[in-house]
Amino acid sequence: MGAYRPLFSITIEHDYFSGHGCKMLEFVPTGPCTASLRNAGLLLKSSESGVAVYFDHDTIDILRLHAADNLTLTFKVFSKDPNFLRYTVPGAPPDQSILFFDNRIITPDAAGKQLLHRGTNVAEDSWMDMAIDPLASILDRKDLFVKPVFIVQMNIDANAQGLCSDQVDEAARKFFIRFGANRTFWNYYILGELSKRAIYITDLDNTVQFKSIGNVTLPGQREALVLQSSAAIPMQEHSRHRLQLRESGNMGDKVLIKRLPNASIEQTFSEIVDGKMENVSEIFVN
Repeated sequence: MGAYRPLFSITIEHDYFSGHGCKMLEFVPTGPCTASLRNAGLLLKSSESGVAVYFDHDTIDILRLHAADNLTLTFKVFSKDPNFLRYTVPGAPPDQSILFFDNRIITPDAAGKQLLHRGTNVAEDSWMDMAIDPLASILDRKDLFVKPVFIVQMNIDANAQGLCSDQVDEAARKFFIRFGANRTFWNYYILGELSKRAIYITDLDNTVQFKSIGNVTLPGQREALVLQSSAAIPMQEHSRHRLQLRESGNMGDKVLIKRLPNASIEQTFSEIVDGKMENVSEIFVN
């Protein structure tokens, strides 16, 4: 057995995470993929943000024989985070669609990375109908009940420019899928005595502004003043916004709460904002 060398790797990037490496993903090779990995003498290594396949250079002729016979490696990718589709663009797909990527469509980004989708980030044009091939032959009945968040398929070619070639450099063996983070309006519900005062929210970094959208009555007949962000804010795993609650007064403004809590993905819902359905995160302040 010789030294194993990288055949290809796929890395999933996501703007939601601080390091931009996606988390909590599980790459599951399909049955035919598992058989092909074994028959071609390939080694599979996966992590929560990607997958890599290695080949034994001493037996590369075996790999090339399989590649000449249309070698395809397909992975179903699941997320262990139930909120994945909530903080991910383009969001939840239609019922009969799923995100699909393969290396027949490659877009170089500004840094020269090979993206397995057309734009800078994944968009709705990567959705594919589950009833047509190749998805119809990839998915099985149980996938209808627990859908993968996406499917990725790699076609291994035996030609001179293919992944089996000794002429392909390391950078050309690295592929990326990049997700953007969804956005949400932040709604602060100011309860109790604070709701009756001349209050406002200020951002210490001057990146976000808030406006009052009036009073509402919450369950239990509780009155609350709602302060809403003037624009939707990108969702983040660890938000770094530094927001204060202040009160306007004749003698100057006063800080009431030095650091307001930031929005949580668990408290994000769909609501109408300015006539459009939007994500809204609710934060309650007593």
